[in-house]
Amino acid sequence: MRNGFLRSRASGFTLIELLVVIAIIAILAAILFPVFAQAKNAAKGAVCISNMKQLAAASLMYTTDYDGIWYPLARYEPLAGFADQATWLGYDNNNDVSTTDGYWGRVDKPALHPIRPGFLDPYLKNDGIKRCPSMPGEWQMAIAANGFSPAFPSAYYAAHPEVEGNEYGPGAKTQVMVNGTFDFTGASESEIEEPADTLAAWEHHASVPLCNFLQPVDWFSGPPPDELLKDHFNLLHVGGTNTFWCDGHAKRLGYGALKRPMFSVRKDIY
Repeated sequence: MRNGFLRSRASGFTLIELLVVIAIIAILAAILFPVFAQAKNAAKGAVCISNMKQLAAASLMYTTDYDGIWYPLARYEPLAGFADQATWLGYDNNNDVSTTDGYWGRVDKPALHPIRPGFLDPYLKNDGIKRCPSMPGEWQMAIAANGFSPAFPSAYYAAHPEVEGNEYGPGAKTQVMVNGTFDFTGASESEIEEPADTLAAWEHHASVPLCNFLQPVDWFSGPPPDELLKDHFNLLHVGGTNTFWCDGHAKRLGYGALKRPMFSVRKDIY
């Protein structure tokens, strides 16, 4: 009889204990899941900054092989089976889904056609280096040196823009149109007055077309006041966007730290 009473008491407490355990698990989950998410995002950010360092190293290897000249953002260079435009990270407008511009493509589906290799491809281990793991999508996007569709967020890094007047990025000293195609020339290393303070590339936020042409780039200190310009920078990571610079270093840059001279190889004009 006594044993039966004890079993009855034990079974009576089981439900309460179970509810307590469930409550504890729920509390722990509420506490730990955000921590896990932050850790996951931090890991992706670390991969991204590693990508940037490898792109920076590849850029410097390119300049060594080409007598100290930076790669152009894009160049008219016909190649059978591909678009006539070669770019720094690769491009092909066969995958274009826009009716008005060959620079736009999708990132939510695999590319339908082979992507033309970019100028940096010989110096990179794989295409994954070209993309932040925090961004969705396949490499359907095209020219990481010019336009992106506002409908499909870019999953790729953007190169230094061509800017106005005496300001220009390392990959856009001059720009002309050849057979309807952008044709740039790169700057020489000797022209880059402060390599450690000159942006080479950043993570792009594709909410506006013609992303790398920051027109007009007309702020003198601090971030640009125009929200349109702010949209060019992808603040996926805590603290800002990952970047690499003309001296080969990579770092995370907060939007509030942006300053106009960062975009130009020339500093004596400010």
